[in-house]
Formats: sequence, C-alpha cells, structure tokens
Amino acid sequence: MKIISKLLILSVITLFISCSDNLDLKPEDSLSDPTFWKTEQDLELYANRFYTSLPGALGPGADDQSDCYVNSTPNTYLFNTEVIPTSGGGWSSGDWGNIRACNYFMMRYHRVSGNADNINRIVGTVRFFRAWEYFEKVKRFGDVPWYSTDLQTNSPELYKARDSRVLVMDSILSDLDFAIKYLPTSKEVKAGRMHKYAAMAYKTRVCLFEASFRKYHGLGNYEELYKEAAKTAKSLIDTGVYSIWKNEQPDSDYYNLFIQEDLSNNSECIMPRIYVTELLMQNNTRQMEESYTGLSKAMVESYLCSDGLPVGVSPLYQGDNMPEKELANRDPRLKQTIDNPELAFKNLNDGTVQYRELPQIDPQYCTTGYYVMKYHSPDPAQWNIALSTLDVFIFRYAEVLLSYAEAKAELGECTQDVLDESINELRDRIGMPHLTVNVGFTDPNWPNYGYTLSPLLHEIRRERAVELVGEGFRWNDIVRWKAGKLIENMKTVYGLRVTDELRNKYESFTRELTDDQLLIVYPNVAPRKWDDKLYLRPLPIEELAINTNLSQNPGWE
Repeated sequence: MKIISKLLILSVITLFISCSDNLDLKPEDSLSDPTFWKTEQDLELYANRFYTSLPGALGPGADDQSDCYVNSTPNTYLFNTEVIPTSGGGWSSGDWGNIRACNYFMMRYHRVSGNADNINRIVGTVRFFRAWEYFEKVKRFGDVPWYSTDLQTNSPELYKARDSRVLVMDSILSDLDFAIKYLPTSKEVKAGRMHKYAAMAYKTRVCLFEASFRKYHGLGNYEELYKEAAKTAKSLIDTGVYSIWKNEQPDSDYYNLFIQEDLSNNSECIMPRIYVTELLMQNNTRQMEESYTGLSKAMVESYLCSDGLPVGVSPLYQGDNMPEKELANRDPRLKQTIDNPELAFKNLNDGTVQYRELPQIDPQYCTTGYYVMKYHSPDPAQWNIALSTLDVFIFRYAEVLLSYAEAKAELGECTQDVLDESINELRDRIGMPHLTVNVGFTDPNWPNYGYTLSPLLHEIRRERAVELVGEGFRWNDIVRWKAGKLIENMKTVYGLRVTDELRNKYESFTRELTDDQLLIVYPNVAPRKWDDKLYLRPLPIEELAINTNLSQNPGWE
C-alpha cells in the first residue's frame, strides 16, 4: 500500500504545485476559464490542492495549550498575556484563501460535462474542505461571515457583518451531508484520499463540538446536534469497517499503534497521513528527543489504577514518592505514553536496546519528568531530522467511539450496550475493567469544571483525555465544555514529586520544588487565572478598522 500511496502523493503534490501559485494569488485572473473547466481531470486537479490543509504529524507539543502538557515556555494564551493582533490572527486575506478557492470551484464546476457520480464525488471533496475551513473559523472566532461565492476585491459582501453561528454551522453540516452522500467508501479510493467514512467521522466531531459549546455556553438549541453526533457515529460503527486495533498485547498495543510505518490497512485508521521516503517525511521522533514539554501532574493523576478505580480511592495505588511506585498498577496506557524503564528508548546499531532508568528532568528534554513517548519510535532510522516515514492518523476510530459515548450520555441515553461498543472497546485493548453505567465510586479528585457533572460524564471525559492525549484535541474540549477553570489547578503546571530518595539518584539536581516536593516548571510566574474571553480569539485591529460592520469578541474590546 505504501507504493500505491507514494504514487498518489506524487500526483497530489505535482498537481498542487502546478496550480497553487495561481490559485493562491489571483485565481480569478490566472486561470483561463475557457480552457480550464473542460474535463473531470480539471476538477480533480483543482480539488487536490486542498489535501495539504489536513493535519499531519503534530509534534510533541500538540496539546501544550491545555491542562495536560507543560511546555518550557509559558503559554501566553493560557496565562492571558496575549494582546489583540494588529493584523493576521487567523482573519487575514490569506486565512480565507481556501474558502475563497472552494467557492471559486463551486461557481465553475457546472461547466464540466461528464459522469455525474464522478463529478459529485469531486464536488463532495471540495465541500468537505469548505466545511473544514469554516469549522476552524467558528472554533476560533464564533460568529463569522458565511460566503458561498468567490468574492472579488470590490465585492460589497467583503464588508458585511458576521453571520450567526447557527447559520454558519447549518451551512457546514449541509456541506458535510453532501460529502457523505456522494463520496465513495474507503475501499473504493486509494489510501489517503477523502471518502464517505472520513466525512462521517468529521461530522461526528463537528456536531459534538457544537452541541457541547451551545449547551455549556448557554446558547441553547443543542439537543438535535447531540442526536446527530450520536446518529452519525452509530452509522459509522454499524458499517463494521473499522475496529480497535490490537494484537492481544495490552502492555504494548497502545504504544505500537502510533509508531507504524503503514496505517493504510490498520483497522482503526479511518484516514491516514501517509509519509514516504524522499517524498514526504516528518519529524516527530526527532522532536521527542528535545521535546521542551511533558505531561502535567494533573494529567498523570487522572489515569485510573488497574482495578478501574481512581488513585484517590484505589487500594492498588502506591503513591508517588518514587516513579516506579506511581506507575505501578495503573492503566497500561500510562506506561505506554510516558518514558519509563520498561519502554525501549532506542534500538542501538549494535543490536542492544537502550532503556532509561530515571525520569528526565532537564527543562530542554522534559519539563515535568513525565517524558512523553507517544509517537516516539525506538527505531534509529526514525531519529534523523525530518526523515521519519511513520504514518499518522487524520481520523481515528477511537475518537468516533468516544464521541458516541459522550453524545449518548449527554442525551441521557447511554446504556451499558452503548458503553460496551464504545468505551469498553478501548479498555479491552489494554485489559482494563469495563466502565459501567452505574460508575460505582466517587472520585475525590474529579476535576472542578465550575459546574456539576454526573459520575458517568466525568468518567467518559476522563477516558477521552487519556485515550486522545497528545493528539491535539484537548484545547477544543476545554473550549466546548466551558472548562477553562481546569487550568487554575496548580497541578496542571507541576511535574513529578522529587523526594529526597529520588533526588539522591541524580548527579545533580537544580530544579525548584513546591513545599510538598512537586517539580515547579514556572518558578517565577504567577498562577494562571482563567478569563472567559479566552474561549474565542480576538479579531485583528486592522480588520475592525477596514470593516466597521464587524464587532470585537466579548472581553477583547
């Protein structure tokens, strides 16, 4: 499949390069409409350019802007020290370029005569990417202007006010519904190409985000979106195409899932980003060597013990006075996510395997002592700068299962059957006890969201955090749940406990500690205080001056 994928990537990149300059700069002038919009190949050529907007290898800091990771440099947004940008900020003309390019296509594809099904497939691809671009705008700014035509520099619509969030989200879902209807199945396309099931996975994500945002931010009209999220996820589950990948090795399967050379046949991969030697490569493993980040103490404490109980109530928890005790009897995903003496660090050229006995506590290599190993390969070939060819997930089936469980729980419809075909599929991979509808315990350390949650929703959110850590979901989860209060927990910026016994194992130790010996990452920085304005980004000053019909987001005035 890598050979097929290589040919595909070559085609996409070649086609993209051939037209990207024209499309980005002046598509209305540089493309000769009488000669271009003639064949289905022209449409395919145009649509290929949008694949580059899909995420690739995000690196070790994908969740730095969250309560889970602690970067060596304080995140200015979480510490509320950012200022309103003069220009750019996600609202510049370039930031709207792909939306305009999608609309340019939509206004011209009708000129092509050909097979209707094939044309609709290409249109479905473009409408998927328009939905993708617009959803990014909604997450960032809230209300945004919806454009369905390719505007010119003198178009009066450029100066209109923002449309309502409801209108924009309805338009996004209309695009995704079209894509789901007309795109082929995954078996009918080459790996890495857009297909029906990828669009379904994305629609599930979009509906869950918007339902949660409307509910927890008090906007109302969220029930139907939860229903649509659950319905779409269930439809994808019922296809039977995907399943949780495992090799009956609960102590290594989760780790191995993220260091695979080829994900095209992986049962859990709905859509991969494919990397090929000398064509398209990434740098994840190399970056892990000097990650400048680490899991927070709060995140590590959120992992259950192997009996399915939290550390606050489980008799199996051995405390955190020494790293080996803190990692003992825990959810196996913890040892497969952070560095520890049982996880190979590097396979050396002489055939031996390097393990690391002590936690890294250098600010450059790991800020917190909890060194992230997810996406890290011990294969020395993957350590060369920007030469890694390990595929990464664009859409992963596990996310769909988590979204399904959460949507059903929010609707009050989460039965044991729902949990068994969602959350418990994930737990079976790593040999953890099943989650039950009647949770059966009260965790004294459940996060303080600033509002009350049922025990079941607490545990579904915990499962989501643990399963998806480091995949770039956490900030969006904080936003949609209106959970900014989480970052006020000091353990979200602290590291492991460095007792005298642990300190004595190092040749030197210079990091600062709290009174109870937790590693302080930011010793000279005031504690974080959440401000609700941070749920939305500010519009840049120049855009507000140019278009007086726009208004600034709340709190940024």
